[in-house]
Amino acid sequence: MAPSKTTYHHGDLRAALLQEAAALIEENGTEAVTMRALSERVGVSRTAAYRHFANKTDLLGAVAAEGFRELRERLHRVNTPSAANPEDGFVAMAQAYVQFAVGHPAYYRLMYGRDALQRDQYPDLHAAANAIYDELVTLIVTYQQQGLLKPGDAKPLAYVAWSLVHGLAALIIDRQMETPPDVDALAQLALHTLLQGLLR
Repeated sequence: MAPSKTTYHHGDLRAALLQEAAALIEENGTEAVTMRALSERVGVSRTAAYRHFANKTDLLGAVAAEGFRELRERLHRVNTPSAANPEDGFVAMAQAYVQFAVGHPAYYRLMYGRDALQRDQYPDLHAAANAIYDELVTLIVTYQQQGLLKPGDAKPLAYVAWSLVHGLAALIIDRQMETPPDVDALAQLALHTLLQGLLR
């Protein structure tokens, strides 16, 4: 049952709109998201929805930013560098990343794929997306400081690692693999292979 228009307090409606938009995306892709459909699902007028988002694109940018924040939180939770084995932190992050993409393919495409928006037009989205990259750079720098990874500029190394994991995620969610993959095992193999060139 749609919530009553009178049940929202200041700030709650925006969160509800984002939540329902994310649900619509997961169910039927970004094409299914319209301000009319979203307003009906939440139980408010389109006028009320437009007070929070100027248009559909503005809304999708906010949804993508929330997705990046959720992904970063997942990566942050598993980013626990081990003084004994740097592979552990990388593998855990890679597995969390791919699991997120597989569990939320339409959401992931809005963040990174064919439905992605131009981030430089949306400061909040741009910052949320960059935070994912920063998380990876931080992990690399930590291991370099511990003497476990080769020294060098951590930023291009982060791009290489990110490209590898993103490519794996994209292949899986776009069903470019003939058999259903073991996501965790593939992520572990990919990062293990990459790290062979980075370990001291």
